[in-house]
Amino acid sequence: MWEKLFGVSKKKASIEAYVFEDEPRALQNGKQSLQEMSLIEAQYNDFFVTKQGYLVALIQASGINLDLLTVTEQEDVFDEFNAFLMSTLGENSGEIQQYLDITMPVDFSEYVLFWQHRYLQVQQEEPENKAKLSLIASYVDTFSTIASSQEMTTKRHIVVLHEKIPKKHLASLEQTAIELEEKVTLFIRQLENTLSTYDMTARQLTAKECREVLQHLVNFSNH
Repeated sequence: MWEKLFGVSKKKASIEAYVFEDEPRALQNGKQSLQEMSLIEAQYNDFFVTKQGYLVALIQASGINLDLLTVTEQEDVFDEFNAFLMSTLGENSGEIQQYLDITMPVDFSEYVLFWQHRYLQVQQEEPENKAKLSLIASYVDTFSTIASSQEMTTKRHIVVLHEKIPKKHLASLEQTAIELEEKVTLFIRQLENTLSTYDMTARQLTAKECREVLQHLVNFSNH
């Protein structure tokens, strides 16, 4: 999709072809699709491309259990985080960051696949061991049920960073991706250094993980 969006030939296109002018519109009585309403145009590597001409990255940070800290330690956490915000969002920086705390179902897919593979392995090597096969099958059934019912959830702390794509062509997209990667790397390093005392870790979400977050936000009520 992004190839179509950024694949305009310079020789044939006017300057207007490189300008992002999309304005998000509300759905009109069910006559428009979610794609028409969405701010997102496409996905490029581990980033989202918005219709307004921004490249967006999602960063997931580990949480800090404040309940295990004393009042003084809690105050220190907030002071250090405020100092981090001041250093990255100074008055003259022009930077914008968005922080999201999202409750999402625990992903059991890899765990279920492991036990399914283990079941097939035991069935091949020890077909007579019915007790072991039954036990492994119960694991598969239990965790498959939990996954489908979404009974277990976890809190995910997401930071959204973005970078403006100057022009609507592929070279500009690629250069913006390089700049945003550098910004993400610097942000993660600063955040982890600031909160290193509390074992804070952060990482950029992959394309698949970004889609999962987006799908959850769109379908958060499970309707």
